Amino acid sequence: MVECRSLPQMCLLGPMPPRTPGRSDAQVPSDASRGESKYGRIPFVYFYQEGLKADPTFGLLDIEIAIQRRGAAYQFEIYCIGDGYQSGHGSSAPQPLSIEFRVGARTVATAEWRYPTILNGHMDALTFSAPIELTEGDFREIDNALLPSVCAEATICLE
Repeated sequence: MVECRSLPQMCLLGPMPPRTPGRSDAQVPSDASRGESKYGRIPFVYFYQEGLKADPTFGLLDIEIAIQRRGAAYQFEIYCIGDGYQSGHGSSAPQPLSIEFRVGARTVATAEWRYPTILNGHMDALTFSAPIELTEGDFREIDNALLPSVCAEATICLE
């Protein structure tokens, strides 16, 4: 086992993109008809061993994030592809992936996700959904999401 760390990533949040030929449909929210949502996409988050920034250990690709109003409550959803085609497989055991929902630079809500093990030699779809505490005013004003740097464990599986 080795310790590795992600680099911070962020995205702007807005309405879901329309359906378009040649682009995959949004995977979150799981049911857009249940309420208004804020949507964003991050191309990747890779995890690196200290000093080895040119060789990722594992990663998360095509990350889609949504917060949806469902009546008086709010639901957070995330979808991504676990990339186990790097140097090994990885785990969120040391620290969950953190998603900070922000209005400008001010964090108004945080979600945490202990994603399942990213298996070596696999590209697997991963999803997670959980309630999130927000005020109506914060929901209206949320404009970006930040994934700060987090630690992970990896097992190197080079042939």
